[in-house]
Amino acid sequence: MRPIAALSLLAALAQTSTGCSFIYTKGPQPNLDPPPPCTASNSAPTADTVVAAASVVALVAGAVVAATATSNCTGEMFCGLEQGVTGIGLIAGGAIGTAIFVPSAIVGYNRTADCRAWLKANPQYVPAVEPPSAPLREAAPSSLVPATSCPPDRDAPRVCALTTSRQSSMLALERQPR
Repeated sequence: MRPIAALSLLAALAQTSTGCSFIYTKGPQPNLDPPPPCTASNSAPTADTVVAAASVVALVAGAVVAATATSNCTGEMFCGLEQGVTGIGLIAGGAIGTAIFVPSAIVGYNRTADCRAWLKANPQYVPAVEPPSAPLREAAPSSLVPATSCPPDRDAPRVCALTTSRQSSMLALERQPR
């Protein structure tokens, strides 16, 4: 498969999904009693960001392909037509993807940040973290193991310190709620 055809297929596949953050993130709703859970995880906005970046790449690649479609023509009829159509398709797909996924990512990041701020101000609504069903095995100091709790106030993937009897400084990744 030629690179241009692969980019066109990627752009078309990206357009078949909608913005994850519009659907899967929920902001805080303190006016309801009891307030429903909100989304503190940035996984949906991060997915939107990745697809938005791919859409921008498709947009730029389409502009380059369309601009160079007829540069090597010496007067033949329909010279560069296939490349021109592919470039225009990439431009259209990239523009649509950018128009959908950039706002979706922004909305998602805003909702998750609002949720974390609201949960910080109202700790009684922080969902309880279930303890692991089996005890964690002893691990080397450089191992990453799931954390039982991390402070919910950062936007980056969370890494928390975990202290054990034998290891004084192990790193642990937080489990994101589903």
